[in-house]
Amino acid sequence: MGVKDFFERARHLDDAINSQVAELTHLRDLSMKISSSRLEERISHSAPQEAPYAKWVERIVDKEKEINAEIDKLVAVKLEISDYISTIDNAEWQSLLRNRYVLCRQWSEVAEAMGYSVSTVKRRHKKILKNLES
Repeated sequence: MGVKDFFERARHLDDAINSQVAELTHLRDLSMKISSSRLEERISHSAPQEAPYAKWVERIVDKEKEINAEIDKLVAVKLEISDYISTIDNAEWQSLLRNRYVLCRQWSEVAEAMGYSVSTVKRRHKKILKNLES
């Protein structure tokens, strides 16, 4: 695994978590659309049946567990990346790498935090990766 791939793991996990959170929000929205007529319909049957919202609650709980497991992975990966960055003997490089890979900031946010243009940050980033690979 190259240095960039090592660093990118946190960004990929962060994107995956954001996608799962959007899916969870969608499930919650769907669960709120259960009509009372469906509930009354099920109650009128003599055979005991599961409440119509039970499947949604189960899906929501499962999705929350999935997200929590991914968050645990993300924290572990960010700690690993941060520990590696701490071994670099250049404060500017550390700052750039932490902003991009630990804080998962966009290039424009990294540039603003460091007081540089986006092109300068990208150029320095490329130089850092090249130096770390060798």
